[in-house]
Amino acid sequence: MTFRKLIFYIVIIFFINTINSCELINPEEQIPSYIYIEKIDLNITSSDQGSGSHKITDAWVYVDDQLIGAFELPAKFPVLWSGAHTITVKPGIKVNGISSSRAIYPFYSTYIINTTLVEDSVVKICPVVTYTSSVVFKWSESFEDGGVSLVKTIFSDTIIEKTSDASKVFEGNYSGVVHLNNDKKLFECKTIDSYFLPKGDVPTFLELNYKSNESIFVGIIANNSSQSESRGVLYINKSDVWNKIYINLKTAVNEFPNSTEYQIFFHVENTAETVNSEILLDNIKLVHR
Repeated sequence: MTFRKLIFYIVIIFFINTINSCELINPEEQIPSYIYIEKIDLNITSSDQGSGSHKITDAWVYVDDQLIGAFELPAKFPVLWSGAHTITVKPGIKVNGISSSRAIYPFYSTYIINTTLVEDSVVKICPVVTYTSSVVFKWSESFEDGGVSLVKTIFSDTIIEKTSDASKVFEGNYSGVVHLNNDKKLFECKTIDSYFLPKGDVPTFLELNYKSNESIFVGIIANNSSQSESRGVLYINKSDVWNKIYINLKTAVNEFPNSTEYQIFFHVENTAETVNSEILLDNIKLVHR
C-alpha cells in the first residue's frame, strides 16, 4: 500500500467516526404530541351531594399510569408518546386556597380515556368527574330549606339570615347573609348539631362558597363528655366576588384524640376600614371518607 493510499484511508475512517460521533452527540429529536385540557367539570349524581359548584384549578395527568405533571388549567402540554395510550386525569385544588398547596382532591373521581396521540398534533380532552362513592356528606347547608343549621354563639352581636336578593344570591333561591356595622361589630356562629369526624390519616374537608368584605375565621369545636374546646383552622381572605374554598380539617381534628364529636364555627369582626360589612355564604359541605 502506497503512502498516498494510507493517508486516504485514514481520512475516510476519521470522517466516518466524526459523523457517528455527531449523531451520538446530537441524536434525532423526537417530535412530541400535545394534550389540551381547558377545564374539568363536576357532575352531581344525587341530591344529597348538594351544589355542583367547584374550583378545580389543576389537572394531574398520567399517560399509561406514568405521571406527566400537574398543570394549571387551561393547559396545553407536550408528551413524548404517539399512538394508542390511556390518559388519566385527576382533578386538583388549592388546599386552603393557597397556591403553593396544590393537591389532588380526594373526593372527586378520576377521569380515564383511551385515545390516540399524534406527533405534532393536539388532542383535546374534556374531563368530567363526580364525587366518589366513598364520600360521606356529614353536613351541608345551602340555605334553601326552611331553617338554617347555624346558630349564633353567646359572643355574637347578630345572626346569620337568608337573603333572596338576586344580586346577592350565589345560586338557587337563597344564600346566607350577615351584616356588621359600628353597632354590631362581631359575628360568630356554630353548627346546631355536632358531628362525628374520623381521626388518623383520613381526609376531612369543609367546602364553601363565599363573598365577603371581611376576613372569615373558620374553625372547629371539639366536644367530649367533659368539655368543649375551640381550634381555629383558617382565615379566609376577603373576596369581592363569589369564590370557593376547600378547607383541610384533618390536622385540627387529630389534635383532639379524646373528642367524639365536632362542630364548625365561623367568626367575623367588623374592621375599622369597613363601616358596613357584608358576609355571604352558600353551599357549605362537611365531607370525609
